[in-house]
Amino acid sequence: MMNQRTTIPADLALELIKTIRVLALAGKKNFNKYLYESLVYGGWERDKAHLATTASRLMDKIQEDLKDPAYEKTIPHQCKRLISQAIAESLSALGDSCIFFLEHIREIPLLAKSEEAREFVFIIERPLKTFAKETAETNEKRFEDSIQTLSLDEMKEAFDTVRLDGTRKKVYLEKTIHNLYQQVLLATKSNNLSRCKKLLSQYILTYHETETYNKAEVETLLNALDKREEGFRKNIWDSLAIEIYYSVTRGILEGNAKKAIQGIRKYAYIFEGDPDSKFYFEIDGLERKLYKIIQDKDMMKNLRKA
Repeated sequence: MMNQRTTIPADLALELIKTIRVLALAGKKNFNKYLYESLVYGGWERDKAHLATTASRLMDKIQEDLKDPAYEKTIPHQCKRLISQAIAESLSALGDSCIFFLEHIREIPLLAKSEEAREFVFIIERPLKTFAKETAETNEKRFEDSIQTLSLDEMKEAFDTVRLDGTRKKVYLEKTIHNLYQQVLLATKSNNLSRCKKLLSQYILTYHETETYNKAEVETLLNALDKREEGFRKNIWDSLAIEIYYSVTRGILEGNAKKAIQGIRKYAYIFEGDPDSKFYFEIDGLERKLYKIIQDKDMMKNLRKA
């Protein structure tokens, strides 16, 4: 409930961002039903006669004001005004503005604690989670249908891991990973935990399956950062689960079976069958369907050789 939540968790904000992005793929009718109407009924619509700007200009102004501490306390109200403007403007503007607000809720603790942020999330959370639940239920059938038609070569391609063909590619990848990891360390030393979360998530998500991924160092960093900010480790893993799950969802909705399969495998690789992981049961259901079809089509031996 709104009055029971004192702040908006970063992982919830991310989950809502991803759901809005998926909602945008589901058509105008769904966007109206699960986001636009919720905000209108929640009282966030303003009289069009009082609107004298655009959502994009308001976002630019908020970005500028964020640089000046003197405007810090005005940001929540400006974000609410932004949503009101976007409601009157267009569905596209509304989606962009909601994501903008949620992204800043993730990054700015003061904004996450504001009355405006808590009210905003209170209004949109239930309908968006309803949409996400309904999408998950229909996606299992969509996914099953899409992988039924995959040939062995297409399945091999979906199962293909990062291949380092040639010294040049390997050196380039190792250098890229090293540079990103150094950025993580710099963010850690400067105590920029928000940036550290982003970079560390990017590092784990992108390079977890490569030979040069430094698992031991990641664990050391996570343990150290968890002492600085309680819940840091959980927030990282929840964020990763959200990123992967919505990548899978998007792949299914777009009819991109390869993308969905790669996401499922990445999730399995990172979370190693931990049932306490966020979206474990949703991914597990899709994974079971995937391997059943692979077995039914007698592809397993060939995929193991790939």
